[in-house]
Amino acid sequence: MKENIHNQEGAIIRTLHSSNVAYARIYCEEQRMRIKQLIQHNFLPHHTSVGVGKSTRKHWNVEKYQGKYGVGFKMITTSPYSSNFNHLTYFIKEAV
Repeated sequence: MKENIHNQEGAIIRTLHSSNVAYARIYCEEQRMRIKQLIQHNFLPHHTSVGVGKSTRKHWNVEKYQGKYGVGFKMITTSPYSSNFNHLTYFIKEAV
């Protein structure tokens, strides 16, 4: 699966721990570049969950994260299915 992590050509973020619960959508080239930048700095997409988070008018936002899964970043993406929740994708630092 690690080989597929750099393939961001689709409309969703591919994670190491896939889930049937949620897939975060990639909305624009700016978001895609931010994802590639995180991956280049060894922050790999760990998993995506459904939750509450604050996104901006550009439909996504990145915040620092430190918690249960480690240290990294949390990308908050608006859900195309409901305005009541967002998709949270965790980018966790890979041990080098």
